Amino acid sequence: MSKKNIHYDASLRELQSILAKLQEGNIGLEDMRQEVTKAMHLITTCRQQLRTMKEEIDQITAESVD
Repeated sequence: MSKKNIHYDASLRELQSILAKLQEGNIGLEDMRQEVTKAMHLITTCRQQLRTMKEEIDQITAESVD
């Protein structure tokens, strides 16, 4: 597994953990704000990693067609 995959997988697990905390509802307002901010950062990071991976796959696919 590549370093990118590990980072993506870790980010996804952290997002799932944050979601579980928020769904429980036993979290203070300030903690909720911090968790949502952290989640938004993780979502942005994951999206960028997915875009990069798609570009790499598209490039590999294009090269194999040539």
